[in-house]
Amino acid sequence: MIKKEWNENTAPGAPLRENVCDLKYLNDMMGGKNHLIKGIIDAFLTQVPEELQAIDNAITKTNFVGIKSFAHTMKSSVSIMGITILAPILQEMENLAAKAIDMEKIKVLYSQLLIICKKAMAEIESEKHIYS
Repeated sequence: MIKKEWNENTAPGAPLRENVCDLKYLNDMMGGKNHLIKGIIDAFLTQVPEELQAIDNAITKTNFVGIKSFAHTMKSSVSIMGITILAPILQEMENLAAKAIDMEKIKVLYSQLLIICKKAMAEIESEKHIYS
């Protein structure tokens, strides 16, 4: 599976043509047990929109502590789904928020996060039937 790395030259809103998810880790970790995989997928599809909303709310309130906390939590959610492209984005958000600096950069990172998460959720939603 080809991965597209995100970099500062990638325009926000640009379409990601390659898959951003790799469910191999999840499959390996669950020993191919479809009912467990489906449960984690369902939890992910519920949890990620809530986490994105929490980050958005924290940004709106200039709540660096909240941004840091939610970005840190989200790293676990996306790593289990093999969305490695998000690791550096979330890490940078977490680092900036920990220093309580550069809210404009955090907003740019959040827009990238949002685009990739929407793509990931669509991919996962379309693959979910495999595990039913």
